[in-house]
Amino acid sequence: MNWKMRGLLGVALAAVLSCGPGKDDAMRLKEGSNLDDVVECPFLLCSNVDELCTELLFEYGRSPPLCVPDNICERMDCLEEGRRCVIFEGIPFEARCIKK
Repeated sequence: MNWKMRGLLGVALAAVLSCGPGKDDAMRLKEGSNLDDVVECPFLLCSNVDELCTELLFEYGRSPPLCVPDNICERMDCLEEGRRCVIFEGIPFEARCIKK
């Protein structure tokens, strides 16, 4: 692949990743919940085996990759009624809302 094609693909990827989540996918913290125990993922890896390196799709945009417990969805509420939080596998993982 030549350098022009790699540059074009890099720009396209950056544009796609910079888009914020839609209202259907977005979530917020449940009242009384916090993220005090959450840290950013160094090199997309977490030191604790019970944690996943995950992007959270908040109402104001994507979080950076964070080391979150695998039950992070218990702390989150979806913005839209009739939706629930799930974690999608990827690098990094992604927590978003889907239809129930």
